[in-house]
Amino acid sequence: MTARVLAVLPAFNESGNVGRVVGELRALPDPPDVLVVDDGSSDETARVAADAGARVLRMPYNAGIGATVQAGVNWGLERSYDVIARFDGDGQHDPRSLATLAAPIEANSADFVLGSRYLRGEGFQSTWARRTGSRWFAFLLRALSGLRITDPTSGCWVANRRAARVLARDYSSDYPEVDSLVRLSRDGCRVREEAIVMRAREAGQSSIDVIKAPYYMFKVTIALVIGRVEKRTRSGGAS
Repeated sequence: MTARVLAVLPAFNESGNVGRVVGELRALPDPPDVLVVDDGSSDETARVAADAGARVLRMPYNAGIGATVQAGVNWGLERSYDVIARFDGDGQHDPRSLATLAAPIEANSADFVLGSRYLRGEGFQSTWARRTGSRWFAFLLRALSGLRITDPTSGCWVANRRAARVLARDYSSDYPEVDSLVRLSRDGCRVREEAIVMRAREAGQSSIDVIKAPYYMFKVTIALVIGRVEKRTRSGGAS
């Protein structure tokens, strides 16, 4: 890659995984700079990340995934990176996907490229609860914004500066993936998907389990519908 690329890794109590992810990113043929944003971890996440060669930004408390990613995006924009990628610190996103996701950005055919585990159906396909949520949000995205996305809850993506500025300005505090796609589309960003292969988590556990999944679906659905109503109300008022 000729562009300056930053890989942002949000991490909360991922000392058992984050070092491996940082190492894999730094071992790529064309490695990006790596920033681990430690979301107030109580374990050795920050030390492990630094030992593996990452730069570390520590949140003062557990702020949630949205604020953590947004902090990383702002950090990258302030330092004039051309491309910002997100890979989770849990190791489920294969760093070798970076070149595939960044290619449309470099070709100027997209502003934001989302990695989808469902386009080819290979690798770890997540739990049934997450798959059910993904199908529902895919339907909701088509209805609200016309976007045809197969994996709207994916947290693996690459953005150019235009898309990154949208995320830096507007990013939900928690469960931000679906909402960010709507915001990017409304801002005129070109959004597309590329197939990736996800891996099963090796250590720790996900923050979304079978109990939290229905709450996640309900909360995000309400937020998207309210956002749609507010947009129509503002448009009506302006006319």
